[in-house]
Amino acid sequence: MNKMQMSISLSSNLSAPICRLSHGSFWGKVLLLAAVTLSTVEAAIDFTPVVGERNQEGVIFKQLIFREKDRKITYEQPNGWTYSGDSKGLRLTPPNVAQAQADIEQTALRVPEPIDEAALRDLAMKTIPAGSLQATIVAEEQNPIRINRQDTFGVTINYVLRGQEYTANVLFANLEDTQLRFRFVARKQDFEKLFRAFRGSLFMLQWAEGPKSKP
Repeated sequence: MNKMQMSISLSSNLSAPICRLSHGSFWGKVLLLAAVTLSTVEAAIDFTPVVGERNQEGVIFKQLIFREKDRKITYEQPNGWTYSGDSKGLRLTPPNVAQAQADIEQTALRVPEPIDEAALRDLAMKTIPAGSLQATIVAEEQNPIRINRQDTFGVTINYVLRGQEYTANVLFANLEDTQLRFRFVARKQDFEKLFRAFRGSLFMLQWAEGPKSKP
């Protein structure tokens, strides 16, 4: 991991001026059409969890099953971690540790996009809660793990919120039509052990092959 000297203080979002346009105007129609078009971009992966299992030489492992169109995705969360999910994403919580959680989130991509480290670095900083102080990128990772055979980029950030020190890691993966974001945050003293468990579980995030077309 490469150390970086990048630090900012975060505050509430600044309000932007609003341009009021009549629906009857040309640009009003353009913006309305754009809004309708964007609303049709739906999440590619349904993270509503269905419990399943796999059998490896007589040993049963519990799995969570998600869906991406006609493909099945399986995942084995860290042992003892609880989960909740819906069509947009998944949340995981380790046992007996306060102020720690992992989230798997997604954003639709209209076209496949390469890894843009500068843009993803900025995006990672924007995930830090408003009101945080001393937010500093302390490490970056180029391709620490491949997600569905795609490259990844990770950013680790330290920050202070309400007098508590936290560490967050955000890992990005750009799939064909979806950007996945794997975010884990915990108090600084709890981070390393729990982060290793979450990161290790991502090796068990597996896409099944889609159905083959008939000849």
